[in-house]
Amino acid sequence: MEISWIPDPIRAGQLAVLKILLNAGEPTGRYRFTFSNLATGEHPFGGVSAEIMHTMELGDDFEPEVLFTTEGLKKLKAVKTATPKVHENDTEVADIDIQVLPAIVPQVPTQTVALVSGDPPQSEDEVLWSFIRQLTDQLRFEEFHEFVRPRLTGLSGPEWFGTDAYRRLFRAAETFVEAAADPLRAVERKRLLKHEISRDTVIDSLQRSYVSSERDDLAQPFLRFDPAVGGTTGPGPSIRGAAVDPADFPLPNVPFVELIWNYWHEEGGLVQTMNHILARFQNRRIGPKYDALARFDLNPLLPLRNLLWGFTEDEQSRLTVRRRAAEYMVQYGLPLVGRAVPPPYTMVDRRTQFLEGFHALLHAAHEFYKERDDKTVDADAFPLLSSLREVHLVLAHGAHNQFADLPLVARAEMLTMQWILAQPEMREFLGGPTMVPYEEDWMDRVDTMKSIQGWPEASITHFFELAVHGEQILLSIRHGRWNESSRTREDAANWALTWRNEIQRYMHAYRTVTGVDLATTVDATMPSVLLARRGGRQIRRA
Repeated sequence: MEISWIPDPIRAGQLAVLKILLNAGEPTGRYRFTFSNLATGEHPFGGVSAEIMHTMELGDDFEPEVLFTTEGLKKLKAVKTATPKVHENDTEVADIDIQVLPAIVPQVPTQTVALVSGDPPQSEDEVLWSFIRQLTDQLRFEEFHEFVRPRLTGLSGPEWFGTDAYRRLFRAAETFVEAAADPLRAVERKRLLKHEISRDTVIDSLQRSYVSSERDDLAQPFLRFDPAVGGTTGPGPSIRGAAVDPADFPLPNVPFVELIWNYWHEEGGLVQTMNHILARFQNRRIGPKYDALARFDLNPLLPLRNLLWGFTEDEQSRLTVRRRAAEYMVQYGLPLVGRAVPPPYTMVDRRTQFLEGFHALLHAAHEFYKERDDKTVDADAFPLLSSLREVHLVLAHGAHNQFADLPLVARAEMLTMQWILAQPEMREFLGGPTMVPYEEDWMDRVDTMKSIQGWPEASITHFFELAVHGEQILLSIRHGRWNESSRTREDAANWALTWRNEIQRYMHAYRTVTGVDLATTVDATMPSVLLARRGGRQIRRA
């Protein structure tokens, strides 16, 4: 009798099949197959018995299934039986050993179960937001300083007499801010936007702005004119080699700067610091009390003296605080406080809904961040979408009249002020804390002036954060297509996650300078009022 099994070897807990076949000459008839050396309660045949009967015929395979629950050597006996119940005439035909191996324990991979946030949603606006971040970084003072330095280094003789040096400085500032007025032209001229911003990036970003969908109702103040012929040199920039009609590409007249940058620097004391230095340079006293800058004596042989002379002579050409204050009201409804500032009721137009809408947006963003960080909550970004649409429309209503010019001129003027304040001679006179870290070289001069004059103590660092991050946030809202019906909460969620660092830093700086925590409340009190309450003594606007 031939006995084999499949699989070979057999393992405990594994179903196997015995294959039993009579050899030629062996008797046919009933056979009993019995397993011994089994564990207690182990029944290989069907789980109910240790033996099985079967009538064997020559050429007929018997294939019973067996299942062993334990490992070890199992003995199988095959017996030819004459009668089913009486074993006296049984004849043993086969006695074989079957080695049962241990069961294979499957290796279950270690699994970590954790609550995690889902992947952030994607948005087509990401290229625009990345461009805004890169462009605003390019317009920082460090870049301006590197841009100006080769244009002023080494000047001597007649150029340091009169106003030539200052005029050259201001022309450089005007050229520098061209990057915000016409980014594509700035890239093509290869003098601005030299870091990480390609022509294709600029084109793709400009086309994502909602303004690129507008056509005939927008003017073209930045067309390229050829003074020799008194006309334009062509239809304007071309996209990937194809000429573009100016009506199809109106972006150059929507500058990528926000006047809120100037507003927060002005509230931080930048302009007032320069005005007090300028008054002392001309031997004028501001106010009836003793002038804290009485010992301000510049060396006539050093360049700062000539820059301040040119700055003084150009006073009639610069924007006045009245004009800036009026435009702050038109675009954001944010008033300045001071004797030189006209009262708000004299303004024809002002954005009364901006501050409440903007603060509601920041508060909604904070709530969204809390929900998203809570891994048991599916954060809903729809309130963000509604707030973005509201602020977008308010900003669009203020984008008229001086909007395309005043922010650029104000930016050039304040960059010039920062450059003058950053000169080593200015620090030698004003002094200040040498161990306090500042983001830009001019900033410690403003804080020192605050200390000298007794102005509110909030550091210019916090106003700088409000200016830089506030501009980035508003640019992403102004140029985004938030009023289109195709916008979804996923777009708003992506916006909030992209600008999370800027939004949270803006909210922290706002709480530091005003005392209002926008994470807990939507406060529409004007910042100038809050600053006056906290400071006790207002900055005198000369």
